[in-house]
Amino acid sequence: MSIVIEHLSHQYSAEGGALPHTAINDISLTIEENEFLGIIGHTGSGKTTFVQHLNGLLLATSGSITVDGLSLSDKKQRMAARALVGMVFQYPEYQLFEETVFADIAFGPKSLKLDEAEISRRVKQAMLLVGLDPDRFSQKSPFELSGGEKRRAALAGIIAMRPKYLVLDEPMAGLDPRGRKEILRMLEDLRAETHCAIIMVSHSMDDVSRYADRILVLNDGQVAYLGSPSEVFSNSDALAEMGLSLPQAALLAANLRRLGIDVPKSICTTSDMLRWLEGRLNAHA
Repeated sequence: MSIVIEHLSHQYSAEGGALPHTAINDISLTIEENEFLGIIGHTGSGKTTFVQHLNGLLLATSGSITVDGLSLSDKKQRMAARALVGMVFQYPEYQLFEETVFADIAFGPKSLKLDEAEISRRVKQAMLLVGLDPDRFSQKSPFELSGGEKRRAALAGIIAMRPKYLVLDEPMAGLDPRGRKEILRMLEDLRAETHCAIIMVSHSMDDVSRYADRILVLNDGQVAYLGSPSEVFSNSDALAEMGLSLPQAALLAANLRRLGIDVPKSICTTSDMLRWLEGRLNAHA
């Protein structure tokens, strides 16, 4: 099963007689089960508009989306599909509102009318997955937590709904490097544990090059590239024209090529660069 997007377009209506604005135009792709899809693009490229279609928060002006065969254009099927697609917006900690962390995380499962034992199981499992000890944090107020802990609690609230597809719009925004690494590590653990797909919008080329199976590049609302990190970041000149940078390893490789050193264009992560350097050293040993 998968999320199938076919010829998706969305126009925002304009005020005062102006022409409507086309935010995304004729996007087609399939998001597979358990894959990590990174989404990049310059500001205003349509990233947020695109992901808001994946569980029907926005409805297509034209084209279609199905989630495991459920059509988002049909109201009844859309409600069923939303149970499969969890959405995490920028600064999700701003959505915390209950008196305790446990109650906040339990809010979604309660809406599914699960029994108390199942709700408790889901809450505790979600807390463990995001690295919050249930014995320590369950009865704390969400507003007593640190910034990173708040974000984990907010993510746990989505995870407790057990989505099959988890959509995140800049989940590391505002976090320090340590917090970014912890969230990314948690997402990898979550995918390994639950086999959910991760669809993540990010401005960090290093993050998506390291963690994504595929990368979708949006430019002016259209698909510019879709492929593996090495395939996407080999188009350095075209990405620069779109206002996008390269991962640090890919940037180093590009600079070395300018100096006449034959570095493969497929290098886009630190591990890629280290493997290539080790191969060179071994060849000259």
